[in-house]
Amino acid sequence: MSSTRSASSGSEIDVKNALMEEKKRKRMVSNRESAKRSRMKKQKMVEDLANEKGRLLRELENNNRLCSEREKGWYAIESENKVLRAEKMSLVQRLRCLHSLIQNLGLSANAPRTLQPIVNPMQLVIASTGKYPQNTAQSQVNVTKLTKLST
Repeated sequence: MSSTRSASSGSEIDVKNALMEEKKRKRMVSNRESAKRSRMKKQKMVEDLANEKGRLLRELENNNRLCSEREKGWYAIESENKVLRAEKMSLVQRLRCLHSLIQNLGLSANAPRTLQPIVNPMQLVIASTGKYPQNTAQSQVNVTKLTKLST
């Protein structure tokens, strides 16, 4: 009986070993498949990140181009603004001179009158500045210029 028991125990051990080997083999196959899925998943993630990087670089390039264009536009507007401010200051100064001339000629801004023709253009120089010219030669040149301008 002991020999039958040994024979049956030997075959039981063989069956157990075979079952363990089969489980081990299945586990190895499962692990390989799992590792393969992990590698594929990782590769897909890397590809997705590379695609996103490319998209973001294109977007950044586009945004930089737009920013540069807007900056150029801003500089153009700023330049135009400076010109307009200078023109405004010039016009304000001219308006002040005209108001001063109106006051010196005795005209009222509220009630316009007709101007009497000025016989001597030097009267205009004297009325606008309130001073007589110092240099008589220069005065004669100014009178000549004013006479030409008034005709």
